[in-house]
Amino acid sequence: MSQAATVAQFATSPVDILRWQRALCAEPELTHAARSVATSLSHFINSKSGFAWPSLRTLAKRSKSSLSSVKRALKQLASLGFLQIEPGGCRRTNRYRAVLRRAEAQSVQAGQVDQAASTQRPFDASEITRVIDHLNERAGTCFPSTPGTESYRLTYHALRTQTPETLCAVIDLKTRQWRDTERARYLRPATLFAPEKLENYLSEVHQRRAQAARHRPSAASRAAQAVANRVPASATPTNREPPPSRMPLEHVSAHFDELFKILGKTRPSATSD
Repeated sequence: MSQAATVAQFATSPVDILRWQRALCAEPELTHAARSVATSLSHFINSKSGFAWPSLRTLAKRSKSSLSSVKRALKQLASLGFLQIEPGGCRRTNRYRAVLRRAEAQSVQAGQVDQAASTQRPFDASEITRVIDHLNERAGTCFPSTPGTESYRLTYHALRTQTPETLCAVIDLKTRQWRDTERARYLRPATLFAPEKLENYLSEVHQRRAQAARHRPSAASRAAQAVANRVPASATPTNREPPPSRMPLEHVSAHFDELFKILGKTRPSATSD
């Protein structure tokens, strides 16, 4: 028996099944199809053995999904540790058990820290809602922000390594480029937040920010412009009155002659040495 099977606890009673379903709802990585298949599977769990053995066609009918969707959902439930699958072999259906307490030994050795998890940034559901609402507002879309939806899951994965401000910057950039064009249909989380495409979009955002910083005026030029804007218009050289011109000498002499006539005196004549 594997180490994971000895540590794991399986759901058997209705209370355990309800706890298992609540754990499924709290897992943001699960798709909506996986939740639907898991809910349909829980109706077949035997209360004594904890096993369920419905066929794939039965699960597809109960969950209203295709066979390929059911297979992908079961694979995801097993990879995340919510389900244990025992192959049924030839002409026999698989047997399933709902795992309540997932063993850490399924992913890492005891005492070993997951390196990928250590690099993830902490965030809460409000940031997911904030990013999706920003996309809906800018692109005119209506993607849901509820757990279990594809938009929620993709935004959740993107926020593991990026901040909401960065993702909103990507949304703003692509909205300006693609809106009112044929590529407007790609304004969706599946395109914007896909890991293989998000890196290119982030690089483009950083390049545009660097270009804007190079064309932005320096602090000294902004200060000089602010000083120039505070100078009143009357102080500018173009609005200043020209200085008075000097009076000619003959006008000065005539002025003194008139002055001496008024005083009744004779103006002394200038003598040279």
